[in-house]
Amino acid sequence: MPRLRARAAPCAGPQTEGIPMSTLDRLLHAQASERPDHTAVAYDDETLTFRELQEGATVLAAHLRSLGAAADTRVGVHVDPSLELVIGAWGVVCSGAAYVPLSPEYPEERLRYMIEDSGARIVFTQERFRARVAELALPGTTVVTLKDAVQHAWRTAGEEPPAYDEVRDHDLAYVIYTSGSTGRPKGVMIEHRSIVAQMRWMAAEHRLGPGHTVLQKTPMSFDAAQWEILAPAVGARVAVGPPGVYRDPEALIDTVRAHGATMLQGVPTLLQALVDTERLATCTSLRRVYSGGEILSRNLATQLLAELPDAELINLYGPTECTINASSHTVDRAALTAGGPSAIPIGRPAYDTTFHIRDGELCIGGIQVARGYLDRPELTADRFVTTDTGERLYRTGDLAHWNDDGTVQFAGRADNQIKLRGFRIELDEIALAIENHDWVKNAAVIVKDEPRTGFQNLVACVELSPKEAALMDQGDHGAHHQSKESKLQVKAQLSNAGTRDDADLAGRPAVALPSRTPSARMRRTVFARKTYRFYEGGEVTRADVLAALARRPEGIGSRAIGSLTVADLGELLRWFGQFTSEERLLPKYGYASPGALYATQLYVEARGIAGLDPGTYYYHPVRHQLYLTGELPAAGDPVLRLSFQGRRSAIEPVYRNNIQEVLEIETGHMVGLFEEILPGHGLDVRPTGDGGTFEVVPYDAEAPAEGPEVDVYVQSHAAGITDLPSAQYAYEHGELRPISASLVEKKHVIAINQAVYERASLGITVISRTRDTARAYIDLGRALQRLQLGDHGLGFMSSGYSSKSGHPLPAARRIDEILDEAGRPTGPSYFFVGGRVSEEQRLSEGMYEDTVHMKGPAEMIRDDLVHHLPDYMIPNRVVVLDRLPLSANGKVDAKALGELAVVNAGLHGRPHVRPRTRTESRLAEIWAAALGYEEVEAVSVLDDFFESGGNSLIAVALITRINREFGAGLPLQILFESPTIEKLAHRVDGAAATPASRLVRLHAAGAQSPVYCWPGLGGYTMNLRHLAEEIGIDRPFYGVQAYGINRGEEPYATIREMAAADVAAIRRRQPKGPYTLWGYSFGARVAFESAHLLEAAGEQVENLFLIAPGSPKVRSSETGGASYANPAFVTILYSVFAGEIDPTVTAKDRESFVALVADRLPALDPEIVARIVAIVEETFDFTYTFKELTERQVACPVTLFKAEGDDYSFLENTKGWSTRPPAVVELDADHYSLLRLPDLKELVKKIRYRLGE
Repeated sequence: MPRLRARAAPCAGPQTEGIPMSTLDRLLHAQASERPDHTAVAYDDETLTFRELQEGATVLAAHLRSLGAAADTRVGVHVDPSLELVIGAWGVVCSGAAYVPLSPEYPEERLRYMIEDSGARIVFTQERFRARVAELALPGTTVVTLKDAVQHAWRTAGEEPPAYDEVRDHDLAYVIYTSGSTGRPKGVMIEHRSIVAQMRWMAAEHRLGPGHTVLQKTPMSFDAAQWEILAPAVGARVAVGPPGVYRDPEALIDTVRAHGATMLQGVPTLLQALVDTERLATCTSLRRVYSGGEILSRNLATQLLAELPDAELINLYGPTECTINASSHTVDRAALTAGGPSAIPIGRPAYDTTFHIRDGELCIGGIQVARGYLDRPELTADRFVTTDTGERLYRTGDLAHWNDDGTVQFAGRADNQIKLRGFRIELDEIALAIENHDWVKNAAVIVKDEPRTGFQNLVACVELSPKEAALMDQGDHGAHHQSKESKLQVKAQLSNAGTRDDADLAGRPAVALPSRTPSARMRRTVFARKTYRFYEGGEVTRADVLAALARRPEGIGSRAIGSLTVADLGELLRWFGQFTSEERLLPKYGYASPGALYATQLYVEARGIAGLDPGTYYYHPVRHQLYLTGELPAAGDPVLRLSFQGRRSAIEPVYRNNIQEVLEIETGHMVGLFEEILPGHGLDVRPTGDGGTFEVVPYDAEAPAEGPEVDVYVQSHAAGITDLPSAQYAYEHGELRPISASLVEKKHVIAINQAVYERASLGITVISRTRDTARAYIDLGRALQRLQLGDHGLGFMSSGYSSKSGHPLPAARRIDEILDEAGRPTGPSYFFVGGRVSEEQRLSEGMYEDTVHMKGPAEMIRDDLVHHLPDYMIPNRVVVLDRLPLSANGKVDAKALGELAVVNAGLHGRPHVRPRTRTESRLAEIWAAALGYEEVEAVSVLDDFFESGGNSLIAVALITRINREFGAGLPLQILFESPTIEKLAHRVDGAAATPASRLVRLHAAGAQSPVYCWPGLGGYTMNLRHLAEEIGIDRPFYGVQAYGINRGEEPYATIREMAAADVAAIRRRQPKGPYTLWGYSFGARVAFESAHLLEAAGEQVENLFLIAPGSPKVRSSETGGASYANPAFVTILYSVFAGEIDPTVTAKDRESFVALVADRLPALDPEIVARIVAIVEETFDFTYTFKELTERQVACPVTLFKAEGDDYSFLENTKGWSTRPPAVVELDADHYSLLRLPDLKELVKKIRYRLGE
């Protein structure tokens, strides 16, 4: 056996010296003597007392011994959950043999292998399995049932029992099979002393014993089932659950309640499923819940303790080779809210157990360590090792570290740790971060290689919690509700599928209506009628809400239908056509449509309208034309009647449930728009009593209002309405009256809308009260449309509705619960959230409000991970699955996961074009090495550097190697202009010999004048790439790279020289202004100087944006300036390369600093590092004196975007440098994070606001 050198003091569980060793059979005998008539086992309505259990075990043991059972022989136990299961295990133990669990659920080939490998010549089973076991076992194997044992006892009654050896503490108690890395299960040999130590520790530490009932629900072939089955050894009662109960959360809860179980164990996957039933809180008998087998997340722990306020939650850890549980940690409720690791610690070792962490791997010693693997000496020698002090340890293969409080933190499997693009990554850590997301029930992370390039894709597979992340069509949802990757809904929205087909309209008389070009009032009103998902207008008051609810459109007299002309009709109907804007991908409508699918067609029955023949017409919203679909007699009173026809085929690709409800709600929004515009023309609209048909009538100010017949409820969110406490209110007689403290909560809103809910100040529910059931859902749409068109400054978003067909959204179910509890009637309902919107939002013709719905749960989860994981650990894709595939032990089956078609989708990129020239071939070799392609043959000359996983570090390494191999002088910025091998080859061969400009084009598209942006210290523009991509302002975006980065360049000695050279480059590209100049960090100083020089030359600077112009705060320094003796300088210098502050970095000179960076960031070429360091050394002390600033004055508008935690900038606390006061924008992001997602979004939003975008 190899010896392991001890290098760290172990952590040991309490020692139990002085307590005599024992065996399981002795423990059972003691309990039977002490409490003979207490129930030991219960199954369904059957029970066994401790006396009966011992008697049954003794009868079986005697029969087994007569068949040859003895110390260290193995007896199989192949029994379904039942009283016989417990008797069987105990009977084998009492015979002196070791039992081998053979779960009937296992595949027959696995059972056959386990019987043969264990050497079991006896198998205990039930009568119904006798034939099956006989077929599975080797010839000569004896199959035994309890009936056989009883008959043996009758036959031998009165005989002198044969002598047999007593069971010894080092004899085997059981042999349990666990999966092997080779695919062959291996038998782990557990001795009596080990399992006795485990049971005594569970009794002492976790109160397993008399007065407690353990639910036996784990299949017996799994390690964790053994302490459930053997619990009578310490006086506990075992309640055996029915077969398969571990797979059925609802049945499991029923079983807990039926038996009054006080103790329950399960893997986190199962425990999450129990939480999701929303019935776990009814298991009031539970006092201890044990989690084991997988990482227990802080999120799940919080949920479990919230559901079970009177129970303890214990996290158990232990490999099979260390007898079930080797450590435990009782979760502290208070600590859950105090921050800390995402995973619950695995705690401290069990009694007489030691933990050692060696090179990150957890090794376990002590009494619970198994004897080894049955008949596998080489594997035993590899995994069970001896220290130089003689202690025997089991190498778990698990990674772990000590916490400050002395507990141990599990960090994943060593074999689940991978090297990904130069970084060592723990897949379990990523999965755990994902599982701590509120929406996620289970997660797993795998690596999938792109077949051609070998590029490693991190793929996160996620199972959503329906309780926290509701989807449209829950339970029958399409993949597009889980991810927007397919763009299915956008394609449906762009297809105008709700309009009538051209073939259907061909040959029908058409009328081109006047007013095809909408008026300015129309555009303003329609574009202000948005589904608002951001609320940037400030506080909402009670008066605001009351005013919005009370508002009604004003009429201007009364007009007869017969006085209308086709021109009037054209103006009215234009409100229902499409409105387009250069800022929008999708057309805009004056009314809302669930899903923005606009599937409801408008028909007009008209007679007596001047210029229009009588008839029924279809209104085409794209063409603003009427198509005749039916004749109408010319004789008769003038009439203008409206009807609506929903086109199901336009919705069915996107929604599967509630299609009729959605169409009727959309009809209601259309009617609501008519109700808004008609009074301004002396007209009104009234229902005809024929379902969804409405008639246009003269406006009558004296007639009672015939608006939608609805009850209205308003909920004030916490701190939402400033002068209205958080509660549910009924809107009655113009006032708000509280009816309940309960609210529709965030989790009751569809997942992709939950962030909107959090931003909202209030929610409104309308309940239909009409007796005309055909109009019920129409009235709901009318109510929301009225609110959306008001000028009260509030904006709304629909967030849930009820169902005729039994598929209500969670918000509707919740409002029904609230109203039922309040004793109020329910009915068809529509819920929407809202808040105050700004004038800028109302006037916008863009799609800012729609950006939320461009992403589904998969994309939103990935975005949220940016808050919790470094860039290199962010999955390339997040795939949402209905269920993760599980192995037989309830854990995620990674192999099955990797074979799913949806997981492998999207792994094939651009077409493969092999190198065609010698230059391309040599470049392909360099490219493959830099980007980690498995084979150079996989490289395509059309592969894009950034799409292939390239980043700033790889870019530096790639260009440096190309320059070295070809003797070229390509600048670093070349990859932005030539991101493929094909284009790089042109550069190398001189086909595009024009020197690369230091103005690096980071975003090409845009009709307006460009943005010129200076990067921070070091002058490398790569970190501006995401800002250029995200800003979206219809302008080209150029990063201004510092002179001195490329080979042969020397940095300038002053800011003025730097700026002068940069201005010359800018004016070569753009000879005349106005100019837009931005600068980040140190670059803000160069941008300011450039603005000064341009204005001095008579040019106009449109905007000067100084982003994070102050320096990040670092440790204090004893000496100033660009000196390696100045800790502040070294810290800032290192941040240029690492993108973060690390105050521990030290260096004595340039050479040692370059060596440090090369060691920590090996992808960076030392020559490039040295050149960037030289620039920083030259520019670090660049600042303006008071005198220099007073000599400079700019007239352009200046905005300072201040990063959180930065020192004051060079411009603050100084006057006279600008003819107007600068605007100051405070950011929540810090100096470095503001250029990285997600914090970049805050900067983008505020820049766009300053630009009036």
